[in-house]
Amino acid sequence: MRLNSFISKLILIFVVLLLTYFYAQYEKKKYYSYGDNSSNELVLKKLPDFNSIEVVSGKKINSYELMKEGSGLFVHIWGTWCGPCEKEMPEFLKYAQSVESKGVKFLLVAVNDEEVKINKFMGRYSIPKNVIITVDSENKVMDLFGTLKVPESFLFDSTGKHINKFIGPQEWGQASYQTRLDFWLNLQNLVERKIETH
Repeated sequence: MRLNSFISKLILIFVVLLLTYFYAQYEKKKYYSYGDNSSNELVLKKLPDFNSIEVVSGKKINSYELMKEGSGLFVHIWGTWCGPCEKEMPEFLKYAQSVESKGVKFLLVAVNDEEVKINKFMGRYSIPKNVIITVDSENKVMDLFGTLKVPESFLFDSTGKHINKFIGPQEWGQASYQTRLDFWLNLQNLVERKIETH
């Protein structure tokens, strides 16, 4: 009788473990397939129209007017309160300066922030001519871009087409960012490229 009871408990434990395993596999598949886009297309197709963004210590600007002035536009969403943003900023500004001759503009949009804090933060750096620092006082840019956390950067071409998205802080000092920018903006006819993995 005890042997039957022991075998029943063993079978019950085995069934519970098996069900747990299959449930875990189901959840894993569901998680990793979330947001999976087999066509590999970006969700944001073009530059959102935001015309009430305020330049720090300046006037309001229109996103489309800025886009038409150069060969490409980076929109960098960040905040002075964000540790990874602070760490990334010096290298990001050097990158912006290094591609200035290619006509690429950079719009740095500070979210959930104050102009006083932004001025104090950016006062530590030399700001390249192709960089415009703005504050999103209405806190609507993150929603327009579908951004959940910062930093995030978006690259658009001169027609407003969304070319690429950079999630989280990047190592902008790597030479590959220069090569890829040339490719994305068609500034060079690159026949052979090495496949990059990060």
